[in-house]
Amino acid sequence: MHHDTPSDPTPPEHAQTIGTRLTELRNRRGLTQEALAEQTGLSVGVIRKIENARGGARMETYRLIADALGVETIVFAVPGSPAPQPSTHQDTALAEIRAAINPPAGMRGPIMPRGLDTPDLGMLADATKILAQHYERDEYDTVARMAPAVVRAAHLHVNLLDGDDQAAARRLRSDVLGVAGRWLIQVREHDLALVALRDALSDALAVDDTPRAARAISSEAWALLRQGRFAEVETLCSTSADMIEPSKITKASPDELSAWGWLLLRASAAAVRNNRPAEANMFHRHAMSAAAAVGREVRNPIGQTFGPMTVALKGPENALVSEKPDLALRLAEELPWNAGVSMRSDMHRHGIDKARAHFKLGNVDDAEQLLQELRVEAPEWLRHQQSARDAVEDMINDKKRRPSRTLVDLAKFLQVSL
Repeated sequence: MHHDTPSDPTPPEHAQTIGTRLTELRNRRGLTQEALAEQTGLSVGVIRKIENARGGARMETYRLIADALGVETIVFAVPGSPAPQPSTHQDTALAEIRAAINPPAGMRGPIMPRGLDTPDLGMLADATKILAQHYERDEYDTVARMAPAVVRAAHLHVNLLDGDDQAAARRLRSDVLGVAGRWLIQVREHDLALVALRDALSDALAVDDTPRAARAISSEAWALLRQGRFAEVETLCSTSADMIEPSKITKASPDELSAWGWLLLRASAAAVRNNRPAEANMFHRHAMSAAAAVGREVRNPIGQTFGPMTVALKGPENALVSEKPDLALRLAEELPWNAGVSMRSDMHRHGIDKARAHFKLGNVDDAEQLLQELRVEAPEWLRHQQSARDAVEDMINDKKRRPSRTLVDLAKFLQVSL
């Protein structure tokens, strides 16, 4: 599989702000603010606000502007000190998992916990499985209480064992850190998640376990996507996918195909967000080939699934990112339900995508209903989703109609200002 990597997005030195960069690009293309607004479907006020440095915008807004100007979205990523934010008071709540994943380091390296006179790999494996099940069921409070102890136990097993037993402990620790990392991404603690996932990758590489390593890289890419690091994710995942691409797809195991396929899906997600639709489509087509070879949805030891449904769900997502809500809903009607169901979080995310597509097409009642169904079905998951908050905020700000009681309740639940 060959592909082009993202071009160097480094801007001219004098382009110090997003506003000045946008003004330069707009002027080079001979566009007025009004003309750019018309091409993007945005209001002139939004263009003026960005150019006059009176506030930022969502990444999807920058993608629309990048598309109109023929550049990559990452062009509008400008270094700078982040704006002051009120404390979310999560330091205490996350103290235990921080200590387990990222312990303090002294003169002799990380200070690891003591205890566990007799290692028991069976018990560690059971605890890892239970932790993954709680995560898969969106039971995040339970994951928060359980994860620190399981991570510490995994550290102790690796430190106390040797030989084949230590290799088995490393595999389990990679799985534990993988689950913890994915949970931390869900609760938007991306930097700590990246620490966990890099250690998960190190353990997988230490025992030469390619599928586990690929899973860690895929989750790392997810965290990086949440941080808007699109070019890095595309390069990371496309390069990694090239390294593990099966020589013969028909002879590859489901685990190998899943590992390869997820890297391709992350590369596709990064490319479409960085306004590289051709590359996004190419990666998605390769992932479809991997899914076709698998045949049905398969589940790995920590609850991640891959197969025709998982890959198909990314079609509507990419279409929505590309501002094609009609295509997103059409693809949603063509999902291969006979191939099995993807993991819960992917199905939930698809529900948000459909809601946003309906809203963009003016079907506000359908959008509200989908979000309300998610609130009932997966409240703990939904309240952590920025895309859901964005959708509700857009509906609240819609001047064409007065917010319904359902929408007001959703806004309060998601802590969206009214």
